[in-house]
Amino acid sequence: MSETRRQKFLLQNFESLYHVDPETSSLMQKPSSSYRKVVPIKHDRLYKKEYDHQPFSTPYFWVSDSSNGLLLLCLQILIDPPHHEFFVYNPSTREFQKIPKLKSEKKSYDMVSTLHGFGYAESIDDYKFVRVFIKRKIIQIFSLRNNSWKTIKCDFPFNINRQLFRGSYGIPLNGAVHWVVDVFDYKLKNHSGQIVAFDFVKEKLKTLSILDRLLPLHMLNTFIMLGDYLCIINHLSEFWIMEEYGVEKSWTRISIPKKKKPYVGRCSGRNRGFLFRTLDDDGWLFGYEKDEQTYRPVVFDGIRSYNTYMYVENLVSPNFLTNVVTSDQGI
Repeated sequence: MSETRRQKFLLQNFESLYHVDPETSSLMQKPSSSYRKVVPIKHDRLYKKEYDHQPFSTPYFWVSDSSNGLLLLCLQILIDPPHHEFFVYNPSTREFQKIPKLKSEKKSYDMVSTLHGFGYAESIDDYKFVRVFIKRKIIQIFSLRNNSWKTIKCDFPFNINRQLFRGSYGIPLNGAVHWVVDVFDYKLKNHSGQIVAFDFVKEKLKTLSILDRLLPLHMLNTFIMLGDYLCIINHLSEFWIMEEYGVEKSWTRISIPKKKKPYVGRCSGRNRGFLFRTLDDDGWLFGYEKDEQTYRPVVFDGIRSYNTYMYVENLVSPNFLTNVVTSDQGI
């Protein structure tokens, strides 16, 4: 399942997804050679047309960070009660799979997940999707390899109202998915900002500490994955990476051009380089922290209000089995 290829970017605007190859010089050239449309995403009722690689009937969707070549796409259903549908999508092959619903699942406000995430665990060669229901104290886990659901019971050490930055989305890294949350210590009766992670292999929660100088929580702006590192961007637009996974003292600041203040709501990582939108022009900057002179503007004419995501080119198929198996543990 895990045959990997080179890293690429995906741009998403209201109607479409666009493919960008950052390893070629064409990234810095005119749009006609620097990107290509890979899949149209339009409302079929409005445009009266269907597409072979169109898993959606509405443009109201967003993209979660990719993991080993596959993207988690979330479709928001704006009905009462509101709910979400999730798709696993391979932008390299254009294959997708809708994550099946649990037969016992009922549409109710209580069933709207507070947190969710998607990622790949190399040690077990499996992709997993998790939904965290804090009020019900359960975690639902879907295995792409086994095409099965599992529900486990769990007590959560964090406050439901304080998941930060990406909202309910998690960052996949090292066989786990990560969120920045407000952790409440029931013994000490106090709050602290921490990274909470769900381990896909052990299927347990764990916490990672944030450097004290990056706190309090309101001083932090964005939480991303920068290459193989967790990265936090603070209110001063400083990029901080955790160079040694799980080690608080390994948080290290990396440099960006002093004259360029990034709009950090639009940021993607690739190795130790990144794309981010600036506040003083209509383009993007691409570069590496070791050499400020390599930062260059990248403008995509005709594409406005877009987000950028990184993915690893991979031929793995999101479609394996068809029967859905369920298992409840501790419920």
